[in-house]
Amino acid sequence: MSAIIDNVVEHHPEHPLLSSDDAHTSGEGGGRLSWYATLRFRLIVSVALVHAILMGAFIWDAVTEQSDSIRAELQNRGHALSSLMAVATTNALLAEDLASLAEVIDRVRNQPDVSYGEVIDAQGNILASTDPVRVGQRIVPRIQVSDTMPLKPSDHVLDLREDIHVAGRDVGAVFVGLSTDNLHKALAATRDEGLLFILIALFAGSLAAWALSFATTRNLHAMTVAVRRLTDGDLNVRVHAQSSDEVGLLAHAFNTMVASLQRTSHQARMEHEKRTEAERLACVGELSASIAHEIRNPLSAIINSVNLLSRGDLKRNDHEQVIDIVNAESERLQRILNDFLTFSRIPQSDMQAIELCRLVRDTVTLLSNDPDIPDNVNIQTHLPLTPCMGHVDKDQVRQVLMNLILNGVQAMPGGGTLTVEIVPEQGYMNIRIIDTGIGIPDALVDKVIRPFVTGRKNGTGLGLSIVQRILMQHGSKLDIVSHPDTGTEMSFSLQTA
Repeated sequence: MSAIIDNVVEHHPEHPLLSSDDAHTSGEGGGRLSWYATLRFRLIVSVALVHAILMGAFIWDAVTEQSDSIRAELQNRGHALSSLMAVATTNALLAEDLASLAEVIDRVRNQPDVSYGEVIDAQGNILASTDPVRVGQRIVPRIQVSDTMPLKPSDHVLDLREDIHVAGRDVGAVFVGLSTDNLHKALAATRDEGLLFILIALFAGSLAAWALSFATTRNLHAMTVAVRRLTDGDLNVRVHAQSSDEVGLLAHAFNTMVASLQRTSHQARMEHEKRTEAERLACVGELSASIAHEIRNPLSAIINSVNLLSRGDLKRNDHEQVIDIVNAESERLQRILNDFLTFSRIPQSDMQAIELCRLVRDTVTLLSNDPDIPDNVNIQTHLPLTPCMGHVDKDQVRQVLMNLILNGVQAMPGGGTLTVEIVPEQGYMNIRIIDTGIGIPDALVDKVIRPFVTGRKNGTGLGLSIVQRILMQHGSKLDIVSHPDTGTEMSFSLQTA
């Protein structure tokens, strides 16, 4: 009998899957770099997620398969051991040889993972047991045990039963309990090794993914920097991409485009300089001609008057009239020169937060008390009740208002109403000066802001040009809407503070 037990043990060694061996896999993955909203970050995260999912599924399948194999091996070993016990104890059970049964139980006790072993007769009496205290006890009713794997989480013993039949008669049974502690340790070790392998594979794959993403996006990053420099106006920027892939082709196309822009910009700058110089010369010529034209008449009058004064036969009344002409024409020349100096020397605007409604009221009050304003001209204002804060140069805007109001008054020789109003708009204050005068001829509406262009006999034609230059420094311009014999509306917008 002992020989039979020894033979079985030799052919059923300790379960090979209870060792620390497991299946190893390999793969690529990606790391998690904190480069949010960048192509490199998304590329690395995408590779990492795909790698983690594939590796996790593979390891899960491998661990599950190995766990099932370990459980099946333990169960098969238990069935083999119980079958061996049944064969080894049949004769001793029939002869009620308790010593032989005890010897079999002792050999069973020494087998790996055996938690208990028992032999019972047909009446349920325990004839031999690994627990001597249970010998002689009776099992009622008879337990039908045949566990299958996996067991319940709280069950750590695989219980197996093998009935003993002789000539079709039930003479007893053997019970074997195998501990699953080593099984659980082996499964835990397998899971831990699988997790460690996943982490190692992820780390290695992340480094590979980072290197791949760096190689892929390095030129794109350089191109992004180059585009930003190009946006800032640097036409000397170039992208040094050595790769022959799509990124390299894109870098080559970018360099070609920038070179073309550089040539075009140089040509445009040269053309602009030529055009500017031509316009400057034309403007100087036009301005010189205008100045010469404006001062020719008063200068001719002064020269003629001086020639008359040099004559000794000039009557006293005529002498006084000639002197008056000289004084008037001299004052006219002085006024032309002063207006021209003002036009050519407008200072840079000193922008401050100014309450525009108050500025308009003060200017209108000042001009209303001017003795040169006819009594038949009524100046009124339409202003918002809330403060009208503007970011302007106070003195220059006051000068603009005075020029436009005086122009409107001069356009109403027969009297009328001049209205100054402020209309708030989105981010701006629109200031309008509206008169009911004779209006501006259609042919002059678009020309009156040019130097020395005027529709009045005694005007210098520089007032509206000065206004336009001041408004341009404020980021605005003068808009004119006029109809002959109906009136004129002049408006401009100032940025709110």
